[in-house]
Amino acid sequence: MKLAFKLLIPIILFAFSAAQAQKSEWGKIKYEIQTDIAASMGKHTPFWLVSNRHGLSSLDNYNSNLSAGIFRNFDEKRGFTWAYGIELAGAWNHSSPFYIQQLYADVKYNCWELSFGSKERWAEGKNPSLSGGGLTFSPNARPIPQIRFGINEYTTARWLFNEWLHIKGHISYGWQTDGNFQQSHMKNAPKKSRYIKNVLFHEKTAFIKIGKKERTPFSVEMGVEMYTQFGGNVWEKHNDGEIILQKLPHSYKEYLKAFIPLAGGSESTEMDQTNINGNVLGSLHLALDYSTDKWGIKAYYEHYYEDHSGLFGLDYHYNREGKKRWITYLPWRDGLFGLEATLPKNRFVNTIVYEFITSRDQSGPILQNPCGDMMGQAGGKDWYYTHSYYQSWQHWGMSMCNPHFLSPLYNKLPNMTMPYSRIRSHHLGFNGTPCEVLDYRIMASWTKHWGSYEDPLPTTLTQLSTMGEICYTPAKWDGWKFTLAIAYDHSKLIGNNFGSMLTICKSGWLSNK
Repeated sequence: MKLAFKLLIPIILFAFSAAQAQKSEWGKIKYEIQTDIAASMGKHTPFWLVSNRHGLSSLDNYNSNLSAGIFRNFDEKRGFTWAYGIELAGAWNHSSPFYIQQLYADVKYNCWELSFGSKERWAEGKNPSLSGGGLTFSPNARPIPQIRFGINEYTTARWLFNEWLHIKGHISYGWQTDGNFQQSHMKNAPKKSRYIKNVLFHEKTAFIKIGKKERTPFSVEMGVEMYTQFGGNVWEKHNDGEIILQKLPHSYKEYLKAFIPLAGGSESTEMDQTNINGNVLGSLHLALDYSTDKWGIKAYYEHYYEDHSGLFGLDYHYNREGKKRWITYLPWRDGLFGLEATLPKNRFVNTIVYEFITSRDQSGPILQNPCGDMMGQAGGKDWYYTHSYYQSWQHWGMSMCNPHFLSPLYNKLPNMTMPYSRIRSHHLGFNGTPCEVLDYRIMASWTKHWGSYEDPLPTTLTQLSTMGEICYTPAKWDGWKFTLAIAYDHSKLIGNNFGSMLTICKSGWLSNK
């Protein structure tokens, strides 16, 4: 802990000493210093004081952190420009006493952007402050260091369709940094518990938007996300020690198999040789938007998938010889349905977001493989976010998807699984600006849990999580912001929790060019 704060002191002193600077050849540079102090009663810190905070949070009833960062933004007036950021954090009663929360360098030429490092990002097409997050990605876990290339903001394809078509997308490769944390988390685990180190990470997205603001307020968005965990060393903990169960391949061929989802080679697990290499998941997106200068409304849908039955709605059937015989098209029963309304300017409510999630189907409860002279069916029991080797879609114990799919840190056993994947959830969030110096945000979620097909709960369990937050920005104190949040959970799964969090933030520009 002392080391963490020693490392933070230089960056804090630099920020304050340079706060009055006006010119710099580096361009526009911002500093930000923030502390969060949380105290609660119950089993854990309340749900919405933990979730969607980029992993800089803790389930412990009493916790705090102090972070300091310096950021250089892109100069949007230039064709070629660059940016960087560094944010360090010291923490008390967290999974780690010290975080390198962000450390990145970005280069941009026109619409193309190349990014190196660890950077906080948000879910595609979701309101960053009111949404629960996407089905494949949300700001719930710590950022993953990666090399990322693509078009991050919608860019008009001027050579097509008379500027009605806009595109964006990217590809990236990275690595998870939580191997030692997983090992430490397993110290009280039962025998034959698994953890994995040196996991590699790949993501790719492609989105299009059809619309022309000058001609119509309507627009349509469609897109796809796909993620892969691959490589790494699988460790197994026994009563008499720890052994490497399997070293998963990580050659350049595996990077290609992650980019173009292919079956694993002879060095891969038997499951990856039969199916697709690594842990592959993703989502499909559709959004309809109507926006004017005064108000707007957006309806969106996100469909999660882990295999062909989830991606295409296909169910393969086999004859007695074990060959594919026919295909059944299954309806998409699972997904996230959202509605976001931006209201005309008023003193009460600015934006309202409602989201509904259902993941009960998972392509059905039955999985039958062809065996002998019996006809079989391949499909069902998709078991969202779970994998035999990579355990689950998590980083540092926090789920990388919508937090309503409870993070591994909530597990009663010290493992990295996500056993509560079959849910039905309602989420509501809205905010407002009563006056120039005050903002507020209110969020409320109700979730029903069934467990999973493999490990169903004996009875369904419900969870109610609420949070009210008010933010004060003094007019006479430039750059200061004070935020107080009060939250409450009522749940037999995560406990009945009540608590608050005080956030104090000082930000400003170190230089202006």
